Amino acid sequence: MAKFFLLFFSLLASAAASAAAERADDPLRPLTECVNRDGFQFRQRDRLPASATGRMVRTRQGELSVSTADGYRLMMFRNSSAALVNLKLERSFRGRFADDRLAITTQVQDIAAASKPPNEIVLERSTQQGVEILGLNFKVFGLAAGVLGHYTLFDERSGTTATAYLLNQREEVREFASEAEYFALRTRFVALLADCLATGGQSSGQQQ
Repeated sequence: MAKFFLLFFSLLASAAASAAAERADDPLRPLTECVNRDGFQFRQRDRLPASATGRMVRTRQGELSVSTADGYRLMMFRNSSAALVNLKLERSFRGRFADDRLAITTQVQDIAAASKPPNEIVLERSTQQGVEILGLNFKVFGLAAGVLGHYTLFDERSGTTATAYLLNQREEVREFASEAEYFALRTRFVALLADCLATGGQSSGQQQ
């Protein structure tokens, strides 16, 4: 039994040391600065504590784990007093990105598959500058409530996942007057985020 506890605590110490090594620098901070352009700005930036080394996602197969060696949550604004995007940036632990991507992709696919008319959700796939993009949007725009769209971007090169929730601002402070105006803002932000991921936070200056 003593040997068991010795091994158990050794494993805990090893995991803690690994987490500390991963948090010795701040690789995601350049990304948080990179998205602060093209009219978008964060007014709240919170970093995950070093103790937050993972989270669970629900799928039809059950709960799957996603590693978080580091992470940030940013509330993004433009000209309104209401946030337009709730953005999460997460860095996987070394060697875990493929499993994390699979878990998140499974969850996103399940959300779309489980939706039904009139609240049907459409899954869209695309790639920009080597960044994989999964988008969830209501098939009928007018039925969307608090969250208008959900975008997940995977950058395998850096082991980084970005999750953006496009928010439906209150009508009196909303920055888009039509579906087309919302689509334009959404496209601009997703392109900006993909550019930042592709360049490791060093903006290429490309605007799509």
